Amino acid sequence: MAKFVYIQWLVNFFESFDQFIFEWDSGNSIKSELKHNIGIELIESCFLDNKIMALGIQVQPKHVEERYGIIAKASDGKILFVCFTIRTGKIRPISGRIASKKEREIYEA
Repeated sequence: MAKFVYIQWLVNFFESFDQFIFEWDSGNSIKSELKHNIGIELIESCFLDNKIMALGIQVQPKHVEERYGIIAKASDGKILFVCFTIRTGKIRPISGRIASKKEREIYEA
């Protein structure tokens, strides 16, 4: 399971925007739909949740490009875990899935 370290600038990043620009690559745009039945619209809607929980930067496993994690409520009311990166100010989602029981408890606390 991936591990994250909290970073304050990510929280500030979310608080400073009321609109986000998303960039999807062809593989990631369908990966979550096929694997977890979570479409891109639901993943994008998580970034508008006013109770978004920024987990921080992924420290394990390591990746060349920095990855970040959030837990947030999607537009359909489901609580999702979303992994993403940021490129030139755009959010580039990597994957989204239904949050685990532990992740939902953290979000709802």
